[in-house]
Amino acid sequence: MSVGGFQKVTYSKEMVRQSFDSASQNYNEHTSLQRLIGDRLLLHKKAQNHANQSVLDIGAGTGYLTKKLFELNEVKDVYALDIAIGMLKHARHYLGTSQAKGVICADAEKLPLNDGVMDVIYSNLAFQWCENLEKVFAQAHRVLQPKGLFVFSTFGPATLTELKSSWQQSDKAVHVNSFVGEEVIRQALQRAGFYDITILTDNIVNYYSSPKQLMVSLKGMGAHNMNQGRRLGLTGVKSFKAMLKAYESLRTEQGVPATFQAVYVYAKKGE
Repeated sequence: MSVGGFQKVTYSKEMVRQSFDSASQNYNEHTSLQRLIGDRLLLHKKAQNHANQSVLDIGAGTGYLTKKLFELNEVKDVYALDIAIGMLKHARHYLGTSQAKGVICADAEKLPLNDGVMDVIYSNLAFQWCENLEKVFAQAHRVLQPKGLFVFSTFGPATLTELKSSWQQSDKAVHVNSFVGEEVIRQALQRAGFYDITILTDNIVNYYSSPKQLMVSLKGMGAHNMNQGRRLGLTGVKSFKAMLKAYESLRTEQGVPATFQAVYVYAKKGE
């Protein structure tokens, strides 16, 4: 099975758009994790020193990383792109007119940009919602100039392992989003024409007062279950209670744990 095939059957693009449009109003209340991962993405030496270059932020959301890029790297132009118009409205307000050259509503698989117009492309926790990684990477490769840098973060397969295992004890339906691993990402990048690929991972464990609080937080960040194999009707009360009981058995003094595997990727386009 190809990387593209795997991704294509996993998520509904329209559902992703609607989910993040709906989450945009209160998105910033639930994005401490995204901000933390975005900050860590910028720490690597390959992600710095882009003075006087044009930069595209794909999946810009409300503009947190976009603003960081403008301030940290003294770039020439920064463009914010997102599939959800609601997110971009907040980004435009947050960034102001001086910190974003353009705000673009578009799909990462169909970038409305000419070939070779960007020096650097960034993305923070957006590509895990894309239908086809190979298309995304091919578009990034096309838009980048020769020797251009591609920097992004995504979630790895160890994300939400506690929630997955708790649901598995209650029924067989798909309740938790699935994410691809490091080797799948590396192979897709190589097929797109990238080289000098560095991939780092980091398991971040957050604690919540209850499993329900975790699910409210996931919905608030637009990351609730969007698998096409999910149960379309209401989850049975019995199954839901069984999941809660299983999850509660994992409780510590800090609360119930939820693991998020952050994957940080740095790659270059050839000459």
